[in-house]
Amino acid sequence: MATIEYDPREEVLVLHNVGLAVGHPLLAAFVRQATGHIDEEGVVHIPIGSAKLTSCYRTIACLLEKLKIKVETGEHVSHALQRLEADEKRFEEFSRKAREIWDAQIDTDEFRQFVEVVEAVCPGRTFYRKQLLSAFHLAFSQNACNFSVPGAGKTSVAYAAYAYLRNLPLENPKSVDRLLIVGPLSSFKAWEDEFASIFEGAAVAKRLEGGVAIDDRVEHLRGISVKSRSTELTLTTYQTLANMEEEFRNFLQHVAPRAMVVLDEAHYIKSGDGFQAAAALRLAPLARSRVILTGTPAPNGYEDLSNLFKFIYPNRDVVGFPAASLRAMTDGSMRGAIPELKQRIQPFYTRIRKVDLSLPPLKENRIKVPMLDQHESIYRVLEKRIVPHLRRHFDDPTASVRLRARLIRLRQAVVNPELLLRPLDLEDGVFDTGGTGDLNIAELEVAECIRGFVANAALARLDFCQTLVDAVLEEQGKVLVWSYFLDNLELLRCSLTHHAPFVEVLTGATPVAGRDEDSTPEIGTREEIIDRFHSTPGKAILIANPQAVGESISLHKACRTAIYFDRDFNAGRFIQSKDRIHRYNPDGGSLVTYHHLVTPNTVDQDIDARLGVKERRLSELIDSDDIPLLTAAEDSEQADLRAILEAYEQRKAQ
Repeated sequence: MATIEYDPREEVLVLHNVGLAVGHPLLAAFVRQATGHIDEEGVVHIPIGSAKLTSCYRTIACLLEKLKIKVETGEHVSHALQRLEADEKRFEEFSRKAREIWDAQIDTDEFRQFVEVVEAVCPGRTFYRKQLLSAFHLAFSQNACNFSVPGAGKTSVAYAAYAYLRNLPLENPKSVDRLLIVGPLSSFKAWEDEFASIFEGAAVAKRLEGGVAIDDRVEHLRGISVKSRSTELTLTTYQTLANMEEEFRNFLQHVAPRAMVVLDEAHYIKSGDGFQAAAALRLAPLARSRVILTGTPAPNGYEDLSNLFKFIYPNRDVVGFPAASLRAMTDGSMRGAIPELKQRIQPFYTRIRKVDLSLPPLKENRIKVPMLDQHESIYRVLEKRIVPHLRRHFDDPTASVRLRARLIRLRQAVVNPELLLRPLDLEDGVFDTGGTGDLNIAELEVAECIRGFVANAALARLDFCQTLVDAVLEEQGKVLVWSYFLDNLELLRCSLTHHAPFVEVLTGATPVAGRDEDSTPEIGTREEIIDRFHSTPGKAILIANPQAVGESISLHKACRTAIYFDRDFNAGRFIQSKDRIHRYNPDGGSLVTYHHLVTPNTVDQDIDARLGVKERRLSELIDSDDIPLLTAAEDSEQADLRAILEAYEQRKAQ
């Protein structure tokens, strides 16, 4: 009779007395798959983590039964299995209670006590009910995800839960005493500002990223100085966390063993991002409390969920599906498994949707901007050359880069023909056309006309924008202007510089505090520019591109109107840019207005139409599905090209 024993020190299952079955192909295959080995005496050793003991034991027992070998369970295995089964029952009960907090939304003595503590220790913020429930869910769970939409106050919710856990007695296993925030550099200021606002006092904070001297970072993580040991808020980037993994391991083990670790914009560790994700997952077990914050939990597919739940519960398979199955759910070949997936992860996250926010009223204003004669002649000639090219190569998978380049040139032709004489910007998404995907301006019959085009004199869109900016400044004092083309940002800055005492531009090249030592007072860092935009008492204009200012920035307290000088087909980025000024405001909020400059009967009008369709689809999905699969709503580039071709044919027919 075979015996199965368990060595808890080595976490190894040991099989004795398997007899001739030791050479059976089935057993040999299982041992190889489990990275085990069979010693010279025929004893089978299977390394296994305690979280997988039950499933591994059952697999071995089933295998031996097939080989007609009776099994006797050793004492260590029996006790281990009993402990695991008891632990599983406790976790199931805990999961049920965690989900009830969010689903039932009922008042209990525990919840009321939580609210009293939060109100007492967070004097600077009045939380709405959904935020309190989300924070209570996190405090109860200790490890949880928050998938709320942008503007729902995920940072505030994390701070409310932290404040409660910090208020617990030291001997309580849930108590925490400091925060480690991991996120993009652009998020640091929001965390610092929100701390000061909620707790009515600045945090003792330390930023750790590439711009900080390595010795300074090491000193903080090792707790060498008094200040490093008393720092309550440590902020770092995913890149720095990965590059200094061993130092952060020391920090969480010795300096901050009662830390709450928050992964902000946690889609940065989505499946496939190897280096950064692996470091975060290896460090996860060292945190007293683990928090995931992201409004887009599955940006590319359900497989993106895997690392998020591995982080909050490193020793449990919460998702319950391998990567291949998750990819199959994404592509639709395993659609029937999606409800089970969602049911499995439901207890471990909360999500506040836009419909829950009571956002300020919103108005969209489309302003038709016809082209002047010179501009129109340039555009129509290029349109006749580019659109047929798009049609000819529509089904050619090798032509995608060239088609993208031509489409960008068509957009430039309608927005500002001056752009046609310049190389394509890296931020426009074309990194290397090899000279084949771009327009050869010298060969075009309108080349001289393009070279003679002066935007300041011949671009009606610029005149409309200046007039509109003046009207908004007169009424409200501040305005935000968006453009997707970098050269347009400089054009706007020069044109608007005399319209307000404050006119600044934000791009990906704008220096970031702490990273760019060469920033100058004349340029200023991104944070300084945003601060001055908020604090300027008079008129102020902020010009930005959505590619660089898409996440972790809130402008709603200063600005209620945005003007879109131009746009592209990316609906997700468009919605994200709108959310910069349309966010939850505890003090209420006035009407938020978006002005879209649209040139009729051009690709500009096609973009406007496509964005309308995509935005409605995305908004419905975001508000109807707790795990919105954004890839299902964001159509492919081919769908955008098809819309351009159809609209072009309709215009020709008219």
